Amino acid sequence: MTNPVIKSVTKSEKRKNERRLMLGFLILVIAACLGAAFFFGETSPVIAEGTITLSPELTSQAQGMRTVYIIVKDPASPMPMPFGAMVTTISADPKGQVMTFKLTKDNLSMMNPSAEPPAKITIKARLDMDGLGGADTPGDIVGKAENLDWGAQNVNVVLDQLIPPQPEPQSP
Repeated sequence: MTNPVIKSVTKSEKRKNERRLMLGFLILVIAACLGAAFFFGETSPVIAEGTITLSPELTSQAQGMRTVYIIVKDPASPMPMPFGAMVTTISADPKGQVMTFKLTKDNLSMMNPSAEPPAKITIKARLDMDGLGGADTPGDIVGKAENLDWGAQNVNVVLDQLIPPQPEPQSP
């Protein structure tokens, strides 16, 4: 003859163990899914990729510059702000090929993340004298690649324009 109190405790413990087992299995499945997403997940599509090259005539003016801005603009947009931008630091004085780049939504600071990608883009690169964002300032060296398709590859942006100093105000 079995004791009914002991039997109900055993059934209760069995249910608890089943729940624990199911919870453990669920955690294992979630962990496996997260691992698969991390290793095999969708990556952000490439906006453009290529190189930034410094014109040999501007090598001496570029000495000591380490900040590079890459700005993506929609040439059809009436808005003055870019589609997105990124900033990076180079480790040595720029000359020849300054760097390679691969722009994606993951590494580009988007001005409007929900905006539709433009059909054509302009990529502007700036070797920045003061390291601060914003408009070009005297001493910066800039270059552009225009009329590019979204996803363009082998883009070469040549830094070939030195922003000249501002004229001194005339005294009366």
